[in-house]
Amino acid sequence: MTQEKPVLMRRGDPKYTWDDTVKAIGKDFSGGKARPAQETVAPSAVARYCEVWEIGNPIYWDVKAAKQAGYGNVVVPWSSTQQTFTNDTFWRPGEPTRFPMSHGKDASAANPAPPEESEGLLPMPVHTNSVRTDMEIEFFEPVCVGDKLTSKGDKVVNVRPRTTRIGVGAFINWEFLVYNQRGALVARVVRGSYAYNPT
Repeated sequence: MTQEKPVLMRRGDPKYTWDDTVKAIGKDFSGGKARPAQETVAPSAVARYCEVWEIGNPIYWDVKAAKQAGYGNVVVPWSSTQQTFTNDTFWRPGEPTRFPMSHGKDASAANPAPPEESEGLLPMPVHTNSVRTDMEIEFFEPVCVGDKLTSKGDKVVNVRPRTTRIGVGAFINWEFLVYNQRGALVARVVRGSYAYNPT
């Protein structure tokens, strides 16, 4: 029995070039839509995050220690803010699996999860693969237990067409802002990816 090769997800539009993508720098593709996190930050979620990484700072574990340090509640480690406490959901019952047996080693290209809405609107040429490349986070306000975060904006801040060892494409950086339930700015996040066609 021959194993079928995974079908690569084609994104983009043949009428565009990377020059069109470059022209989109500075534009916000969120449509003004706010993206609230699925859950309010809970003490158990902070504890589960800290125990895996063996982070023992008392302000992440103990309300009294956090308040003595000037915080309103147990503090969320800065490293967990974007990846853990701003996300909606990765998967819920009734949704298709994100890891089908038929897909090969190229997880990024074979991932059945739909592309980000903004990537569907950004003028890009056809490409089959993309990988995350970098992330920069600037923090303005600590996140504490009881906070519920909301992400806003999806602005293209940089596009750099490049040919690399893995393919021909462009490095793209997106910016979004994170707010707490009081409307205070918590963080500015710039994430990067490389969209490309394998050589």
